[in-house]
Amino acid sequence: MPKASIIRFSSLGDVILATAVIEALNNYGWDISFLTKPQYAPLFENDRRLSSLFEFVSLKKTISEIQSYAPDWIIDLQVNFRTSIISAMTGIPVIRTDKKTFDRRLLTRFKIGEKKPQSVVDYHLKAIEKVGIYAPNTLPKIFPTKNGICIAKKIVSDLEKPLVILHPDAKYPLKRWGKQNFIRLADLFAEHGFNAIIIGKGVDSSRIKWVDEISLETLVGLISLGDIFVGNDSGPTHMAGALGIPTIAIFGPTHPALGFVPRGKFTAYITSNVDCSPCTLHGRGKCKFDTRKCFDKIKPQNVFDSAIELYNKSKKII
Repeated sequence: MPKASIIRFSSLGDVILATAVIEALNNYGWDISFLTKPQYAPLFENDRRLSSLFEFVSLKKTISEIQSYAPDWIIDLQVNFRTSIISAMTGIPVIRTDKKTFDRRLLTRFKIGEKKPQSVVDYHLKAIEKVGIYAPNTLPKIFPTKNGICIAKKIVSDLEKPLVILHPDAKYPLKRWGKQNFIRLADLFAEHGFNAIIIGKGVDSSRIKWVDEISLETLVGLISLGDIFVGNDSGPTHMAGALGIPTIAIFGPTHPALGFVPRGKFTAYITSNVDCSPCTLHGRGKCKFDTRKCFDKIKPQNVFDSAIELYNKSKKII
């Protein structure tokens, strides 16, 4: 049985998208280990596809663990100086994903390039063709734990189905569609018979419940109980897609062309596609205009309509 060590340190969404490679290798019968940062380890607590999970603490410890595991290949999905050291010091053959760094810079800085949706999942799956793995349609997949689901069920125990999960946050403020937009979106769902969970701090109402300060394990469990998920270009949005939940991603200053469209059985995205977008790769920086044109054109009603269309489509297929 061939063996591979997959490396993806961060961030949350990128680690989740990397699970498509786990799925592809597993389907081909490979023995798989995964190396990531400790804060993302809970994603794999219930992942039986992995024979080993390594948490990055230091280069010395990581190099020793990988050498002991003795993979045939290192699959580097992070591609930075640190992972180059790991592959060089272990002496193990390495496959590196193509991060399309030059293309992304051209698009964000000079608006040169096609603005069509892309996914890093495709880049990763293309890279592993080098070892005979042909799995172009493989999707990311994660698994909630029993404990995570148990805690999540207690959170939603007073809410009936159907249930929409909304996540207004993102690592960088520039990528946030806006808390008030999500509140209005929750109201629209409530008006149409849905109950809503909003991840964050706020005031509960009869059909809307705010949930804050939960663990990553509980967040996975909570999202897995939803019937629809709506979020920004952020990690939890990729989480929902990988859990098979109908998922809508809202893009503003970032853009689907940069490779971060969610992948899952039922996923879609919304972007206003204004000329100035994308202006940033990950959401760093500030808008150069007085108002964010990329988000101003995306209204709660538009998002609601798209979410309901995707939800109805998922019900027909299921």
